[in-house]
Amino acid sequence: MAESHQMGFLVLFLSFLPTESTIGILNSINDLKKIPFGQSVPKHSLVLLHWFANAIELSNNNRLKLNFDPNHGDYGAHQYGNFQGFLDLLPFGHRYFTLGNIHFMNNNESRCLPNYYTNDLNYLLVGEELNRARIIFALSSQNTIHRVYITQHYQADQGQGTEYDPEHTYRISINLLRELRVFSLDRREQSELSEIGIYFGSSIGNNELSLLENTWCQLACFGLLFFIVINQRYLPCRPNRDRDQNRPPKRRVRSSSTPQSMMYYPPYHPIYGLQAARQNRDNKLCITIASLTLAFIGAMIIIAVCNHLQI
Repeated sequence: MAESHQMGFLVLFLSFLPTESTIGILNSINDLKKIPFGQSVPKHSLVLLHWFANAIELSNNNRLKLNFDPNHGDYGAHQYGNFQGFLDLLPFGHRYFTLGNIHFMNNNESRCLPNYYTNDLNYLLVGEELNRARIIFALSSQNTIHRVYITQHYQADQGQGTEYDPEHTYRISINLLRELRVFSLDRREQSELSEIGIYFGSSIGNNELSLLENTWCQLACFGLLFFIVINQRYLPCRPNRDRDQNRPPKRRVRSSSTPQSMMYYPPYHPIYGLQAARQNRDNKLCITIASLTLAFIGAMIIIAVCNHLQI
């Protein structure tokens, strides 16, 4: 009986140890093509992710920072408690936030999501159950973004209420955010769109570009992203070998009220992804070793207590 109690205490203790989530990581436009947008994943998720990538600040040293305050409800952001437990536990001082609700109540002091996300594109995304797409990001006390995810609410007929769908939750890498920033909405001229298409290996022609411009108007560059990710999902992105692959197409600077920190596009370099992967691997190894050490110490304490009680 005493041994069964000891095993019960040990199993209970181990169940409270932090575990690493198995959420997949999207690292490139090619990875985005593997996501079933328009099927089990709303196309609105792609719109929201594109907006978020271009709304945050991204420095050359891979630091992601917000230029808005989620604590004040900007863009409908609010704290997310991760009560479902499908995201990784965060270090002390970090918090999860979520945004993307097109029906959030604006307090007249907070910033609003762009109209093209909340309303204007609905006619182009016909057939979708709206307001399911969400962004989750982890924020440190220094206002630095630690992690970014896209997720979604379950469909209404699935009877899951307002919970998020872990099966269709994906972590977004810094590399993918850099690639999405190439599709800035201030790039509207056909020559620019053609250059971006060529860079990402798209076979889109001039006639298709003209149709895209007429259909998406001021959102033509997002329309190009939409075309590459969804319409050409079965065609892998192969950057033009004649161009320096470490540098995306140059953007023509236009006068704009947009903060320069949001308009600057640091050159992409593959080594950033390699460094991030190594750092992520080392962090996971440290967490695993610490967890095993705590588990061993806890088990020894529990067994010692049980033995003492027997005496």
